[in-house]
Amino acid sequence: MLPGTKQAQAQKQAAKKLAAKKQQAAAEAAAAAAAEVLPTIHLGFVRGVAPSKWAERWARAVPEQALELVPVDLHEVADARESLDLLLERVEHGATPEGSNDLIRSRHAMHLYEEKVALVVPSDHELAKQESVTLDEVALVTLIDHPDHFREWPNAQEWKDPSWMPKNAKATLELVATGLGGALMSQPLARHLASKRVHAVIPVASGNTSLLPGTEIWASWRVERDGNDLQRLVGVLRGRTSRSSR
Repeated sequence: MLPGTKQAQAQKQAAKKLAAKKQQAAAEAAAAAAAEVLPTIHLGFVRGVAPSKWAERWARAVPEQALELVPVDLHEVADARESLDLLLERVEHGATPEGSNDLIRSRHAMHLYEEKVALVVPSDHELAKQESVTLDEVALVTLIDHPDHFREWPNAQEWKDPSWMPKNAKATLELVATGLGGALMSQPLARHLASKRVHAVIPVASGNTSLLPGTEIWASWRVERDGNDLQRLVGVLRGRTSRSSR
């Protein structure tokens, strides 16, 4: 065999070995990537918020990373801000989530939507059968003061002893059921907590127009937790698709 032929065969064998090594390395890299499990994102939501549509969008857009929905009870919001990756929370009209507007910001926040306001009265109240109430009709009701009664709404009756004020919306509705008075609160929250047997939840509206500034739902997350996965989730909450360039 000629020397040139031997050299050509050796070069071919070396090329084959190099190609085999590259193929093996690529296969090992693909296997490692497949074995990597992305951490689950924990998305918390307060009472009255329905996050299922966003969870479905996320599952379609990012099937490789799980999203777990975590319901947050009325007394758990403060802890949820620290323990969950992202929280859908309710704030007063015109306000922002705690920590998101401070000089030293601890949370990022994004406004999602505004909720309507409802009057909750006992089911046997004279207004209970109405589909909506006006501000004049609200003025005829003794309003119970509670932590979620906001300053831009008609004045609630002050408690002689502040310690008597109900601690949360659930306790407020228990007082409404006794006939003590009515309560203004977020309509989705009221519908979520109220019992149809003992409560009537009536929008404060004229037709489709709300007559009071509503509560607002925001997404908030810790500054130090910000990352590509949360930014992708924020995009889903905004309604962006996986093809969006924004």
